[in-house]
Amino acid sequence: METNADVQDFCRRYFTAVDAPVLVDQPDFLQVELPREIDKELTDRPYYWMYVEATGQDVPNSVLSLSFQPDLQVEGVEKIEFVTLGSFRLNKLIESAQKRGRFVQVYQQSGVLTGGTLTPWLLSTFKISFVADRRRDEMVSYAVNLHDGRVLRDFYEQVADVAFADQPPAHVQTRPAALTEPIAYQRLREQVEADLRALDHTWALDAEYHLEREMEQLETYYQSLGLVNDDTAHTDDEKAKKAALYAAERELRLAELKWRCAPRITVAPFHFARIYCADGLLTRTAETPKRLSM
Repeated sequence: METNADVQDFCRRYFTAVDAPVLVDQPDFLQVELPREIDKELTDRPYYWMYVEATGQDVPNSVLSLSFQPDLQVEGVEKIEFVTLGSFRLNKLIESAQKRGRFVQVYQQSGVLTGGTLTPWLLSTFKISFVADRRRDEMVSYAVNLHDGRVLRDFYEQVADVAFADQPPAHVQTRPAALTEPIAYQRLREQVEADLRALDHTWALDAEYHLEREMEQLETYYQSLGLVNDDTAHTDDEKAKKAALYAAERELRLAELKWRCAPRITVAPFHFARIYCADGLLTRTAETPKRLSM
């Protein structure tokens, strides 16, 4: 999400997905009724819900009024929350979506021929972080065919506009999986790592050079502090204590510098899905990515 329109679209899709009744839907304004389980995920009032459930009270569902423009006024609505990137409410919506979408299983509905067969794929979206004194994050989807082991990159982009449901169509069959999820996931990781190895890693060499220069400056600074040993106004015991203090501080700052500036790549799965697709739906194969970079 990068724009106000992206935030609004995400919020509307979220409330539709969790079956939260939309009471008012206007440009830059959304009012929804929260089912109890959704209310628990989006609001920080655990003690309230403990009390309600302990006493068996039948309380009405909460109503959430969200604006996507600051200082928006809506007649008859007193409490309106402004939702934007980094806001508390949007962060709670994202957390809930991540929790609920961590693993799903869906079946293609449209474009499936009568008597056709759906093949299972294990999809995972990976967050790939290129980290040095700067940081760049990429979200990339990969999927492996659980029947024949083929791996496709940018899988989500190929199926994003396809209609899916949690039950297969009545007129199709599903092909059994030949690969287990652990083996399939290992193949995904191997493909991601192979793609990363094929990248231009000049950024990492530049980061290493920058780190070396920073470490040299740090060493020069602490070497200058060692001149305290030439100060005849201090006893040998005082000099030893200061030297030990400087040495400990130097090690701490070196470790912090390496943690902050050393180049590295981290790969973390964001979510998983078992997706049943018709064989003719997918066309592209995995190849060295062009857009992954620092």
